[in-house]
Amino acid sequence: MMPAAATPQIDLLVTGPVLAPAIGAVLVLAVDALWPRRRTPALVLGVLALLIALGTAVSLRLGAVAEGEQASVCLPDDPSLTVRPPAGATVSDCLVRVGESGALLQALAAAGGLAVLVLLLSQPHDRRARQDGELGAGPGVETALLLASVTGATMVSAAHDLGSWLVGLELATLPVVALAVLRGGARDSGAMQLITTSITSFALAVVGAGLWVSATGSIRLGGAAAWRAGQDDGTSALLTLALVMLIAGVAFKLSLVPFHAWAPATYPRAGVSVTLLLATVSAIAAVGALIAVMDGAAGVLPRLAPAFAVLAVVSMLVGALLALRARDPLRLVAWSAVTQGGWVVAPLAAGDTQAAIGYLAVYVVAVAAVLSVVAALAPTGGRTLADDRGLLRRRPLHAGVLVLGLLTLAGLPPGVAGLLAKITVLRPLASEGLWWIALPAVAATALGFAVYLRWVALVLLPVDDTREREPVSGAATAVTLAAGALLLGATVLPVILLGAGTN
Repeated sequence: MMPAAATPQIDLLVTGPVLAPAIGAVLVLAVDALWPRRRTPALVLGVLALLIALGTAVSLRLGAVAEGEQASVCLPDDPSLTVRPPAGATVSDCLVRVGESGALLQALAAAGGLAVLVLLLSQPHDRRARQDGELGAGPGVETALLLASVTGATMVSAAHDLGSWLVGLELATLPVVALAVLRGGARDSGAMQLITTSITSFALAVVGAGLWVSATGSIRLGGAAAWRAGQDDGTSALLTLALVMLIAGVAFKLSLVPFHAWAPATYPRAGVSVTLLLATVSAIAAVGALIAVMDGAAGVLPRLAPAFAVLAVVSMLVGALLALRARDPLRLVAWSAVTQGGWVVAPLAAGDTQAAIGYLAVYVVAVAAVLSVVAALAPTGGRTLADDRGLLRRRPLHAGVLVLGLLTLAGLPPGVAGLLAKITVLRPLASEGLWWIALPAVAATALGFAVYLRWVALVLLPVDDTREREPVSGAATAVTLAAGALLLGATVLPVILLGAGTN
């Protein structure tokens, strides 16, 4: 008879970034059942849950810097999970492990969730939904869906077993589909593209997970199991196929070419708040999932480098080229997400996960700044790039944050954080001699100048006619100020966001 597994050892602080939004979602639904459609309780509970998640994530990051990786849900001597490590390697008994990078991803997910929550509860539903008589599910349900998405993103950033990895990845995505319908109306919300993408990517990830277990004999995303499987000719091919399937599943979430078609179809239709959720929390979840696979497959990483390289190069170039044709801010952000996803993946070809996370951190804050300005100026949508002509004279505060965000995405001063982020990505590529990735990245940067400076020029140029100042959303303006302040702080002190990518 096999010995029974020991009682799991759980550290509430380590699991705080996951538990706080999860418990918050349950409480919000309970309160909404007692007092339906009340905005204030949903806002208070949602903000409190996300602030707790953010605070614990920051605490974990500081603890990881001082003491190393923090762990929880430990199962010592569990016969179903124990994998004999190779000589000189160790295997942790803990299924939840949070290092500096993981804690940064969790903090970004919580902060992104806060920004989305403010926009969700301050903006009216899309006019099409109101005309069709669709009243939506109310602030309580929308807040719970958002908290569920943040729960998934924080979970997958710390998961080291396939079960938690799969659940977290899909939990970060599925609530967005519901929010897209509630925000934009069921007829033209982009939800069909989202649900199709979600089902396809989940199917690929499940198949990859099954192949991983077959090859390694373990459900853990641990280097020891993958290393051992990679040494045997019989399981090596199976393990490589498993990794390809897992990466393809995540590539859909990150809208990498050729898995990108849903992004430009969904972003303009789903509304600004859902677009912000996709560009921040969902992207963070995808990168966290990708990093977990990378860490687990460190022993066979050289086999995956060509796949990462092709995804990165094609995504950077295709996204930048098609963004040149965009006339709508949300469509431009969609194609920008394809390009920026390529930048995130590029350093993975050289095995540098820290550079990928550092670049993602800068991108998330910059795109949040840009989208919060769009939300402040056009709460119900319908704005084009041409409408921002002369914005500096009409709304200098919003124009300043918008320009800083766009220049950061372009990697041009005074967006110093964006420039350093691109250097952080190019550095490992150059050191590994991967010039066939670095040179297209430079070309994509030049195309990005045209994409983002076109918008910047419209903001700075004077207008020929006398145009009235746009009414602005106070809540969205608050998000604009917060994102702008964080971006300005990262410009002055880049280590705030790039610390994980510059170790």
